[in-house]
Amino acid sequence: MQAGKLKAILILFLLGMVVVHAAVLWQVRERMLRGYGDFAAFYTAGRLVEQGRARGMYDPHLQWKIQQEFASTVSIRLGPLPYVRPPFEALVFVPFAYLSYPAACVVWMVIKVIVLFAIPFLLRPAPGDPRMLPAPLLGLLSLGFFPVGFDLVQGQDSILVLLIFSLALGALQRGAELRSGAFLALALFKFHLVIPIFLVFLLRRKGKFALGFAITASFLFLVSVWLVGWGGVLAYPKYLLNLNRTAALGMIKPQSMPNLRGLIAGLLKTDWIPQWMTWSLLGLLLLGVVFTARAWRIERGRDARVATAGFSLAIAVMIVTNYYAYSYDMILLLLPIVLLSGRFLNRSEIDGWPRTVFLLCAAILLFSPLYWILIMRFGQFYWMALPLLLLSLALMKTVQHWQSALPGPAS
Repeated sequence: MQAGKLKAILILFLLGMVVVHAAVLWQVRERMLRGYGDFAAFYTAGRLVEQGRARGMYDPHLQWKIQQEFASTVSIRLGPLPYVRPPFEALVFVPFAYLSYPAACVVWMVIKVIVLFAIPFLLRPAPGDPRMLPAPLLGLLSLGFFPVGFDLVQGQDSILVLLIFSLALGALQRGAELRSGAFLALALFKFHLVIPIFLVFLLRRKGKFALGFAITASFLFLVSVWLVGWGGVLAYPKYLLNLNRTAALGMIKPQSMPNLRGLIAGLLKTDWIPQWMTWSLLGLLLLGVVFTARAWRIERGRDARVATAGFSLAIAVMIVTNYYAYSYDMILLLLPIVLLSGRFLNRSEIDGWPRTVFLLCAAILLFSPLYWILIMRFGQFYWMALPLLLLSLALMKTVQHWQSALPGPAS
C-alpha cells in the first residue's frame, strides 16, 4: 500500500512538472518562432551550407545577414547569435533550411520529443528485469525534467547528445567497446563533455573503445575540412576564444553554470575569474578524469549495472568539473535517474548513505520549480553544482560496491 501511494504521488508530481513545462512552452511560443531561441544559430549554419556558403559559417557578418532574413524582429541582440558547434554538426540542420524558420522550429521540437520517448526503450534492460521503472513513468519523468523543458524552449541539441550517449552506454553494456567508442565520438559537437569521458577510457587502456572513437572522430574531422576548408578548421579555436571574451554576443555567464566554475564565480560575485584560477579549474577537470578512472575499473567484467553506474559517474563528474556546463547539459543526468532509480529504491541493491544521497539528489534534480527560481528569480543556478557533487560521491561509492561483488581481482 505504501509503495502504491508513493508511486501515485510520484506520477502526480511528474504530471505537474510536465504541465509546468507545457505552460512555459505555450507562453513563449511566439518568441521561439520569431528566432529568440538558440535554434536560430543552428538554422543559420544549415542555411549557409544549403546555400553553398559553408566556408562563411563562422563569419559574424554573414551570420547576421542570414539571421536578419528570418529573425529581424528579435530585440535582445545587437549582433548575430553565433554558431559555436564544430562544422560537421551543421549538416544535421541542412534539411531544416528548406523550411521556414517557424516550421523548422516545430519540426525540430517534434523530432526531439519522439527521440526522447524512444530513449527509455533503447535503455531497457534484459526482459524480466524488475529494477527498471515502468515505461509510462519514464516518459513522464523525461518530459518533467527541467533540462528537457529548457532544451525544448531554446531549441537546443542536448536531446541529440542524450541519444548518442544512450547508444554508447547500450553498446558498452553489451561489451561492444569498439562500437561504444564510435557512438560517443558522434557527440563531439559537445567536445568539452565528450573528450574528458574519452580520457577516462584512455586511462583505463581500453584500446577498442579508443579505436572506435578515433575512427569516428577522424571521419568527422574530414567532414569539417570538406565543409569549411583547412583555414576554417584551424581558425575555429580562435573563433571560440573571441566569443568567450565578448560578453555582448550573449554567451552565458559563469553564475548560470551548474559546475564548480559557476559556484566559485557566484560566491565571489564576479563574471570573470583570475587567470590562475582558470588554470586551476582546468586542473580540477583533469582530477575529475583521474578520479573517475580510478573509481570505475571498466575492465572488470561485463556487469551491466557497473557499466551503467560507472558511465553515470563519468557524466556527473564531467559536468560538475567542466569549465563549460549549461543547464541543458544536465539532460544527460536522465541516464542515471532513469536506469538506476529503480535499483536505489530497492534496499537489497544498495543501502546506506549512497542510497539516501542518490534519491535526495534525484528528487532535487526533478523538482523543476527550483530550477526556475534559481534561474529567473535569483540568477544563481550555480547552486546546482552542490547536488551534482553529492551525486558524484554516491555514484562513486555505488560503483565501488558493485565492483567489489564481481569475481576476480579488485584492481
